[in-house]
Amino acid sequence: MSRPNPYQYIKKGNPSSGVGQFEYWNGSFKEAISQSADGLPGTPFKNVVIGGKKDYQDTSNFGDNARLELESVFSGTSGYVHLRMNPGWQGLFYVKSENNDFFEDNAIDEYVSDNWNNDDSFTEELGEAQNLLAGEWPTIWVQDNAEASDSRTVFGLDQGDYMSFDVDGESGQVAQARIRISGVDYIDNTESSNELFITCVWLRYWNPTKPVPNYDPGAIQGPLEPDGQGDIDGDGIIDGEDETPRGEEKPPEDGMFSCPVGFKDNGFGICIPDDSPDDDDDNDDDDNDTSDDVSAVAMAAVVVGIGLVIYMALRVV
Repeated sequence: MSRPNPYQYIKKGNPSSGVGQFEYWNGSFKEAISQSADGLPGTPFKNVVIGGKKDYQDTSNFGDNARLELESVFSGTSGYVHLRMNPGWQGLFYVKSENNDFFEDNAIDEYVSDNWNNDDSFTEELGEAQNLLAGEWPTIWVQDNAEASDSRTVFGLDQGDYMSFDVDGESGQVAQARIRISGVDYIDNTESSNELFITCVWLRYWNPTKPVPNYDPGAIQGPLEPDGQGDIDGDGIIDGEDETPRGEEKPPEDGMFSCPVGFKDNGFGICIPDDSPDDDDDNDDDDNDTSDDVSAVAMAAVVVGIGLVIYMALRVV
């Protein structure tokens, strides 16, 4: 199959049939950047430019050195970075700026947006952004309630796409702020004057010749498996996390799947047209059959006739 875009299987996972699989980067974001800068084979980035005041940080959600901080400093050069995806590689990133409303103010193309609720967990809020991006490639997600808070964006990069950030615009080697996807810029080239944090959600390489492990073309795949990693309806959400993995309407609260009127379950949870005879049609002949009623009336008439004959005979006597 052809390479899915970054917003398919956006919460990780892989196709559940055929040939072609993603191989996910198991190292840290720091290792991905440093090894790519060294030109090592099998690394995610090319044209790596990084410098100024920066720091790598651990995160509870994505492990050690998963976040790159570009610092704003008065003495020396503030942090900057440019990362372009190598052929076959994709990445999903969460970026936060300490400049209020930075990403919404500087978004220059079509994007999806929603609030970021600090009362909810990071995982929950990131998941909501991923759900909005699923099926919307190419675009970015932008926080729309950052007028008095840190500003956030979530975006995916495909091969050849890149991001550049130059805090305080001091390096002159990279764009001050740019997210370029499929040749389109989604952020205006305006510097961030405060700290900026880039978190790597995942990095992955598409191997078009790798078959699905233990794939049986005759077996049921995806949602009928407890951890279904497929994406039968192609909406970008893996079956194990999709409330409607087959694209049907959300099932009732009791969890039972049912087909609409005129359709029936083919035994595998898929609705097909129901061409079986209608029970009401089967009963139409019975409902219109009056033969029993006619026989009853005729019998009653005979009984009455006999009674009249006996009565008249007795009168004559």
